[in-house]
Amino acid sequence: MKIIESQGEYTVKATGAKVNYSFSFMAFDNLSDAIATLGEAKVFEAVQRMTKVDANNTAREKAKSSNGHSSVVKQTEEQKAKAKVARQADKALLVALKAKGISSLEELQGLL
Repeated sequence: MKIIESQGEYTVKATGAKVNYSFSFMAFDNLSDAIATLGEAKVFEAVQRMTKVDANNTAREKAKSSNGHSSVVKQTEEQKAKAKVARQADKALLVALKAKGISSLEELQGLL
């Protein structure tokens, strides 16, 4: 088990301002490690909660889509193909930057 430090962000509805925050969580190497650290009851509770959350997310998105409320726009096959080409180009650009030793946005901005 190890502790992972991460960051999150939310938007204040009233102002549109973005607020960043930090949080940490336990990462486990395997199920046995999780059970040994948290106990079987807590691991079971977490699995049950995530199963419910995942099912709710899927059902909500299906309902939003079928009711015309989804913010995700359905793409045509042509749009999907164009998006795939763009993603591949972006990935190639990232690989080229890393090959030049540029590993952060700050480094890249320093070169511009």
